[in-house]
Amino acid sequence: MDWLTRMIEHWASYFSDVNNKLASIFLDIHLRNVAPDSARPWLLWVWIYFKRPRHDGLSSSEEFATLCAIEDKLNLTLMKDGHTVLGGRITTDGRREFYYYASSADAFEAALKGAMNSFPDYEFDFGTQHDPQWNQYVNVLFPSDDDLQKILNREVLDVMEKEGDQPETPREVMHWAYFPSEKNRTDFEGAVRANEYRLDSENHHPESENPFGVCFAKIQSCTGEAIDNAVMALLKLAKQHHGDYDGWEAQVITSKTPATIKPN
Repeated sequence: MDWLTRMIEHWASYFSDVNNKLASIFLDIHLRNVAPDSARPWLLWVWIYFKRPRHDGLSSSEEFATLCAIEDKLNLTLMKDGHTVLGGRITTDGRREFYYYASSADAFEAALKGAMNSFPDYEFDFGTQHDPQWNQYVNVLFPSDDDLQKILNREVLDVMEKEGDQPETPREVMHWAYFPSEKNRTDFEGAVRANEYRLDSENHHPESENPFGVCFAKIQSCTGEAIDNAVMALLKLAKQHHGDYDGWEAQVITSKTPATIKPN
């Protein structure tokens, strides 16, 4: 077992379109910090075909337990040597696709067939590909900037919900963005002010790639739709001014003592 298999995982899911079909993608987004991993240049893939898919091609509740058992068996069998990691899976078009990265593909076929002997009713396909750049993970599994931000939004809103937040209640939501030049920041500030945001503070981190930061705020609700709409617009606006949007923070509003939650 090496450092990568001991790394803290961060599993997340989102919906996308893969080959013009609805797809649910589940992946470890922390792997993006190390991809590509030169010690694991081999892509191992397994496709499991559903027996009773939903009309939209996703998995049904009828097969939930069996599909979980198949996934557990695959992971236990293929990852037991510590040299293989699961990059993620795609559920689409009546099947579930698993994508692993491994140091070698030599023993893959025998190990896979041994694992699937426990599920004789399920058809499956499999294969290997030398993928040292981890193209399947980076270009297919990993979300776009917009989808990644929506994942982060949802995670924060889930935490707020657990704290008893009343999402429909308006409150001030703070945002941060960073830019490569002072002019980029100034132009961005003008744009957000035109959209009724209040400028809160500026900061400067000369060692950073985007050293010119700004914090700004607006009163709004914290429903999923309201947060996504606001954040997606700010993400696009920051890019237009050559900067990066860096997240948001809001006070939890409950009948109890409020708390403050900030996304990582």
